[in-house]
Amino acid sequence: MPRKASVALLLCATLLGGCVRVRVTPEYEAVNVVTVNGVGRVSVRPDTMLVDVGVEARVPALADATADASRRMTEVLARVKALGIPDQDITTVAYSVDPIVAPRRTDEEASRIVAYRVVNVVRLRIRDLAAGGPVVDGAVAAGANTISALQLTVNDPAHAESEARALAVGEAAAKAKEIAAAAGSRLGDLLSVTEGAGPRPIVAQAAAVMAARPSGPGPVEAGQLEIVVNVQARYRIVPR
Repeated sequence: MPRKASVALLLCATLLGGCVRVRVTPEYEAVNVVTVNGVGRVSVRPDTMLVDVGVEARVPALADATADASRRMTEVLARVKALGIPDQDITTVAYSVDPIVAPRRTDEEASRIVAYRVVNVVRLRIRDLAAGGPVVDGAVAAGANTISALQLTVNDPAHAESEARALAVGEAAAKAKEIAAAAGSRLGDLLSVTEGAGPRPIVAQAAAVMAARPSGPGPVEAGQLEIVVNVQARYRIVPR
């Protein structure tokens, strides 16, 4: 028998004998995979207040504007520190100097600076919620004329985030199991799990409570915050 013919017969015999390896493509594998989302939510009680207090000065001369803002902020900082806010809990978040230009009466008229606006804002981290009102009132009394971004949050949310993460993964697994059962299959191995943009604390906005009455301390109800974790999981599903 010619050599080429014998090689061909051997190849046929090998194929008929079942010694064929089939490579499963990713497209085929995807048919046997279910992708689900899970959300974990944990309620916690806030223990920290964040508030931005600032000074704004508008004066015709630039040197006078910066000096006025500096003097006011120095007095504000001295007052809040005297009320128990340490240096490490005070952070400058904004400082700007902007010229104020008079409206032009005609297109030909040159721009004319009539004053300068200087803004200096610091963020206070108040770790005792009961002190929030007196600290804000003290800052206003010392010369602060802008109060904004008041929030209630959690100083160390790590434990609540871990709990929310576990709940999110558990919800994803339960969903995948239900889907597999509805399809007449059973849940296989976990192939991958990814977290969304990271744990997201739902921060209570309390600006309306404090800014509405900056001249008088009032009670701030801490209530509950919610820490949310989102995950996406991929499971293999296998026939029963």
